[in-house]
Amino acid sequence: MGEVIGREQAYHWSISRIAEAIGRDRRTVATLIKDAGIPPAGTRRGNPVYRLGDVVDAISTDRRPAASGIDINDLMPQDRKAWYQSENERVKLERELRHLVPVDDVQREMAALAKAMASSLDSLADMLERDAGLPPEAIEMVERVTDAIREQMYRAIIENDDEDAAAEA
Repeated sequence: MGEVIGREQAYHWSISRIAEAIGRDRRTVATLIKDAGIPPAGTRRGNPVYRLGDVVDAISTDRRPAASGIDINDLMPQDRKAWYQSENERVKLERELRHLVPVDDVQREMAALAKAMASSLDSLADMLERDAGLPPEAIEMVERVTDAIREQMYRAIIENDDEDAAAEA
């Protein structure tokens, strides 16, 4: 049976639960909690839990350095040149450390992944029919599910392309 907890503890969540709820990796959430200095509100099953309100405050608070609010065009020419040079060096370093991946590489890898997934989905029903001896009703169900997965992948790719096009405009 499930554990009964009090109302005040209902919003004390683990890092995994918070990550799942907000759609982020649990390592990102753990880093955010650590950087914000949020203390655990307690423990549940041996794991620390955090007040959801504290985590939401940390997520919604802009923690970027104050320098990001500076308008580059207001700087003196030599300072503006130095800023652009430092940004170019930062980008070069991130590219060397593989923190930045060229768009062409990403597109090529994603296309290879999509092709591999599509060909696997195309042949799945045939393999199940031939090798597992599934009845026709089961094969039809597999085909419906794989078609739905293929359609979902297609929609995700199209939505991503639309977002990229909007960002470039």
